[in-house]
Amino acid sequence: MTLPACIVCDAGAWTPLYRGLVRCQTCGFVRAADLPAPGEIARLYGPGYFQGEEYADYLGDRAVHAVNFRNRFARIRALAGPIESLFEVGCAYGLWLEIATARGVRAAGIDISSEAVRHAAETLGLDARLGRFEDASITPGEFQAFCLWDTLEHLDHPEVYVARMARLLPEGGWLFLTTGDIGSALASRQAAHWRMIHPPTHLQYFARDTITRLLARYGLRVTHVESTAMCRSLHGALEGLQRFGTGPSRAAALLASAVLPRALTTRVRFSVDLGDIMLVCAQKTPAAPA
Repeated sequence: MTLPACIVCDAGAWTPLYRGLVRCQTCGFVRAADLPAPGEIARLYGPGYFQGEEYADYLGDRAVHAVNFRNRFARIRALAGPIESLFEVGCAYGLWLEIATARGVRAAGIDISSEAVRHAAETLGLDARLGRFEDASITPGEFQAFCLWDTLEHLDHPEVYVARMARLLPEGGWLFLTTGDIGSALASRQAAHWRMIHPPTHLQYFARDTITRLLARYGLRVTHVESTAMCRSLHGALEGLQRFGTGPSRAAALLASAVLPRALTTRVRFSVDLGDIMLVCAQKTPAAPA
């Protein structure tokens, strides 16, 4: 199998894993064997992605996302101290930017989904930009932090993003991200049936050690990693299991959705930490003396 060198350790030997994934024989990093073409990536994240494909109803679950973002803001502030400015890669409909702005943070973001960015910019009045992060006009030191919430796994070349963020951050600046943890107990136990495995939208599969190594390559020192709870609506959880679940879990979700009225499942919310989504905080370290 001929694939590019591993983005974590530069090794070039890959072993097939399962469900279209491969594992680096040297460091254990996991990625999709096949990456979508650039034009296909843009098509993947059209309106349907947020309405019935990956999300049951992203804006319909706005209250659920707000709970997650409020909790996340409080957590990163407790870990990193005051945040005065931030830039979000993959800002979608702007719900994180809205939370940050309401707390006095100068916040901006970018996304490739035109409908989502239009809502963030025109409906919410936020600094949300349409396009690719590689092309975003940002000056070095302009933002104290970059955020990627459930975004890193979607990128075809996450190392390019990390390298640019590291260059743009001031010394002591922060990178905050969430992503699935393929090294978690749940992912290890479920293996090919882990709910996070669904290329071509999820392409990169990090564990705590591989995300730490990747960030360190670009001068970003991981200061904290923890699993994080996620608030869900019952409707969103059932829809997700129907699309990405397997076996008994998918069958149970289909049955529950058929029996329970949507008006009920939309109102019922719960928070759960399954241990397989990690919150990572990394800080830009001083440059080594010449």
